[in-house]
Amino acid sequence: MSGFAGGTVLLLVNPTAGRGRGLRLLPRVAEALEGAGFTTVVSVTDSLEQATERVRSAAKGSLVAVLGGDGFLGAAAAGAAESGAVLLPLAGGRGNDSIRRLGLDLDPARAVRGINDLAVRELDLGLVNGRAYLGVANVGFDGLANEYGNGARMNLGPFTYLYGGLKALARWRNVRFTLTVDGCSSTFPGWFIAVGNVGQYGGGLRICPEAKVDDGLLDVVSLGRSTALGVAATFLRSYRGSHLGQANIDSARGHTVEISANKPLNIYADGEMAGPLPATIRIGSRAVKVLVPADSPAFG
Repeated sequence: MSGFAGGTVLLLVNPTAGRGRGLRLLPRVAEALEGAGFTTVVSVTDSLEQATERVRSAAKGSLVAVLGGDGFLGAAAAGAAESGAVLLPLAGGRGNDSIRRLGLDLDPARAVRGINDLAVRELDLGLVNGRAYLGVANVGFDGLANEYGNGARMNLGPFTYLYGGLKALARWRNVRFTLTVDGCSSTFPGWFIAVGNVGQYGGGLRICPEAKVDDGLLDVVSLGRSTALGVAATFLRSYRGSHLGQANIDSARGHTVEISANKPLNIYADGEMAGPLPATIRIGSRAVKVLVPADSPAFG
């Protein structure tokens, strides 16, 4: 079904993702690609910028297997949007949220062996201050949680973000956001704003559970005034995507999102720091081609 029957594949590897998980999985993934009839060219990158450049230089319609985490996949997607290469996302990070939401196998070698069951689909691409991302752009309390989670000494896997979130609860005080979605503005005290494309982050948090990757829209979810217990409950409910019914949760959908705050805050995209507020987030409709299951739940 995929249309890729052998040929040459660029295998892009992030050596630091998942505390070296990508490098440990590299031999098995390369073996699986060769077993599927591909000639594999391995590229171990030094940075996200290098990953973008490698995919930007790929031939249109060529296959690029991306073995790394969510931020690495977002960087590869930025290059693919320009080159027209087709991405095969492979789980080489800790959370692998975009891969989970797209419905791909979390065992990268097994995902490669099932390549003939995958289909080429077009995904939207989020852009936060011009920086590309696939999953979620987020700012606020969860940004602190991201910092603490990434700094965890233990490999906590899908519990990394929960650990960071609990640690950040005590550090969040008196923040007011101004949020504008397609020209409609509001200012409110709050804990976070998440702008989703794939809509999942943090090791399984379905923060924008209704997001679809091919609708040309950004899904915006924010948490306003709440207690620390209420914040924790919100994130626990988001594992099931059932938090949208809460009275202190607001959601919207649009093409352009602008965010500012009364305190200095950084905005993150796919778990990577994208820079300080203010931020403008836009959507590139169906900008990237990827291999995914034909019945992927992330599509409309």
